[in-house]
Amino acid sequence: MSNLVAPHILALTAYEPGKPEDELKRELGIEEIVKLASNENPYGPSPRVLEALSGAHFQLHRYPDPRGHDLREALAAHHSIPADHITLGNGSNELIDLLCRVCASRDEHAVFGHPSFPCYRIGSIAQELRYTAVSLRDNLHWNVDDLLEAVTPKTKILFVSNPNNPTGSYIPAAELKRLLTSVPEHVLVAIDEAYLEYADASDFRPATQLRDTRERLAILRTFSKAYGLAALRVGYVIGTPELVLALNRLRAPFNVGTIGQHAARLALSDQEHLAATVEACVRDRAKLGGALKERGFEVAPSQANFLLLKMPKAGRAVYEALLHEGVIVRPMSPPLESWIRVTVGRPEENTRFLESLERVLRESRV
Repeated sequence: MSNLVAPHILALTAYEPGKPEDELKRELGIEEIVKLASNENPYGPSPRVLEALSGAHFQLHRYPDPRGHDLREALAAHHSIPADHITLGNGSNELIDLLCRVCASRDEHAVFGHPSFPCYRIGSIAQELRYTAVSLRDNLHWNVDDLLEAVTPKTKILFVSNPNNPTGSYIPAAELKRLLTSVPEHVLVAIDEAYLEYADASDFRPATQLRDTRERLAILRTFSKAYGLAALRVGYVIGTPELVLALNRLRAPFNVGTIGQHAARLALSDQEHLAATVEACVRDRAKLGGALKERGFEVAPSQANFLLLKMPKAGRAVYEALLHEGVIVRPMSPPLESWIRVTVGRPEENTRFLESLERVLRESRV
């Protein structure tokens, strides 16, 4: 294998996705499963999407619009920006990989937080970039000075997940502005706002409100989370026309399918459904967090649609015990190996998680 695969790829740890429900059914024969592992919207997409997809007749023998014209125009109107400031991606993951490949060369430098979304590290390693993984304070909270200190003359890209996955923490507006104005001009700052819709802190601001602070800024958004379209893999990046043109040079042809483009446009048009499901999640995030604290668990403050909580025992052992209860959560890697991450589900799903967690810990099955 070593002669076939490049050494830096062999050294790479692959992204570990949440366990699919069907896989757990096959492994343990459990039928009634609650999946709270992948930060999906438990209420699903807009009814407009479901109605259109059930009755629509797509030309499936034709390739999709390679530029996603209609969706980009809809996004441009939504953000009040020109369409040439937007390009589409097969989810945020493809865009993260593209930014590393397009904006940095081998042996240049990237900066990202740790713990944070692992695809920043994966994209950097795949491009053979040197990188600095900046430790979050207490492994949970961003610190702008720590990020700035990690930037070097060879740094080409800085990734910030805001709100952060998996901790749920965020950078307040004043500190985010300070970061964007203090990072040297030669660095592309990529703000990943996959969980933006769930942030309700009074001092949170989307990066789109700070676009005038620097030219080299990429803002990543996705339809996989709050819009409920995880299966269709639709993301986009907002940047300068120069950045968009450069990304389009390497972006795979037809990277977002026809159905995904159509569904995303319909989901974007139904802001009432988005607001209702986000409101439900934020409300139940507070309820679930409060219930966990009442039971003595340490819960990290979250501005996303998930909670990170500390276990009295190894997090992966708790995760595996919960699988036998038919509840799928997410185990964490070092330095959070004693924590698990749980998506905020529907009220009945949250109740089942709480009951199952109490049961596996009480019965010492971990």
